[in-house]
Amino acid sequence: RSSAPPAPPMHTELKKALQQEVLAAKSRWGGAIKLSKAPAGTPTAPLPIGVERTIARPASAEAFDVDDLRVRLLIDGPSASAECVRVEVSGDALPAQLQAAAAARVAELWGGILTKYSLAAPAAGGPFAIERVLAWCETKYTELLNLLPELVEGYDGVNEVGVTIRRYCLVDRAEGGEGGGGPMLKRRTSPSSPPTITRVSKTSMYSIWRLGLCPWT
Repeated sequence: RSSAPPAPPMHTELKKALQQEVLAAKSRWGGAIKLSKAPAGTPTAPLPIGVERTIARPASAEAFDVDDLRVRLLIDGPSASAECVRVEVSGDALPAQLQAAAAARVAELWGGILTKYSLAAPAAGGPFAIERVLAWCETKYTELLNLLPELVEGYDGVNEVGVTIRRYCLVDRAEGGEGGGGPMLKRRTSPSSPPTITRVSKTSMYSIWRLGLCPWT
């Protein structure tokens, strides 16, 4: 049995604000958003609460062979503060070193926002700034992939109209030994297809509660 002490309760107004932020993220990105919480019976339940977005490669990063990034924002404590949150970044084409570097970069941004604002005067979009941070990750997709330039390898590829273009993939130097040049994780060999845009309908608060996506009721 876990000896972890029970989590202190989250302020009612903060719970409501977090629910609204989750609803806004679900409404904006639909199925790209996944929510999680600690299992019932866990001493810290419902914390940690996680909000994960799968970010499809935007047009600005089309030259990279990285189809998506998964950014998970985790709330470990009862307040909207830098000390109570953390970040995880993953992706099938991301070496472990880059996952850690990207998570640290997003956590730096998120913590800075939370330090600047408070529940009484929250950041735009709510005290946890969830939608703001996840939107930022999309706009900085290429920047996050370039955090460790030594892991980026260029090669000549062909676009959808048969023109030779410069493309980029990621390599895992940790497995490459002293000579570097670790195994390439992903390289596109066929022309790229334009991204598919899917429009999602808004999900009501009631239906999200029924699905168990808001764990505080």
